[in-house]
Amino acid sequence: MPRDLTISLINHSNPDMLRDCLRSLYKSAHEVTFDVWVIDNATDGCLVSELREEFPEMRWFFNKQRMGFSTNHNQVLAISTSRYTCILNDDTIIHDGAFDALVRYMDANPRVGMVGPRVLNPDGSQQNCAFRFLSLWTELISITLMPRFMCHIKHQGCHPAQNGLSPALVDWVLGACIVVRDKALREIGLLDDVLSPIANTEEVDWCYRAREAGWDVGYCPSAVITHIGGQSMKSPEASVDKMRVEMHRTRLAFFRKHYGAPTAVVLSLLYRAMLPWNMIMLSQSMRRGRISRSEYDNASRTLIEIARLRVPTMPLQDK
Repeated sequence: MPRDLTISLINHSNPDMLRDCLRSLYKSAHEVTFDVWVIDNATDGCLVSELREEFPEMRWFFNKQRMGFSTNHNQVLAISTSRYTCILNDDTIIHDGAFDALVRYMDANPRVGMVGPRVLNPDGSQQNCAFRFLSLWTELISITLMPRFMCHIKHQGCHPAQNGLSPALVDWVLGACIVVRDKALREIGLLDDVLSPIANTEEVDWCYRAREAGWDVGYCPSAVITHIGGQSMKSPEASVDKMRVEMHRTRLAFFRKHYGAPTAVVLSLLYRAMLPWNMIMLSQSMRRGRISRSEYDNASRTLIEIARLRVPTMPLQDK
């Protein structure tokens, strides 16, 4: 019989964090049968021998050169023979019974093609993990710096179900942990590594394609993980925040792929149009002592790079 679950993890810049993730994973699962694949992302063997000794049951892919999030996970997605497959971030801690709950949820909901767990920050607070699909309005909110009394508007793209304890159907779930049904995976295909060659927005596209194919996307709050976040694409101080720039570049690619080139062009113009306002807001924050000079330099350079983004011209995968 096939395993319940195949779990895909990437070993790149945080092998100690990966080890903590694996320890929590093996400790937390009680009911499900699962295999774990680790993609070593050209780490030159960093902690590989130690990990193989501690977790001899794991299977490995070894990249000869660095590859992005989607390309790495696609190696496992393409060969999985389990009933379900999970893409999982290395910077996560799995709470007790999380994968048992996710598999039970999928077994009980045969029209759900993908599901995500409740995600917590390291301090135990709720992390945004269930969302509504992207729109020009949500992207305008995302790019715009706002006074503190208006910051609640930033959450309009989040699905309210993430703040409750009842399972729900949502538009898309956070890519730190997504479980996909085998049949749905065969129908919708792998992650789009052209739209997202490094990281960001691949999970939005994946869930969008699932919804277009007639599958539901579920949120299962009885399954809980902690996600540290932002560990794989750090930017040096007073430099461009490459992770944020890449997020907005992939958002442009997503809009072009699913909403058409004219809408994507409008989005790029919004990025450009908001630059003067955002620079004013940054200057005020620095004058009031809320950010340092180096933080101002980092943020302003990042916003300038985002304003320079254009709609990608490379061919994208078919819907």
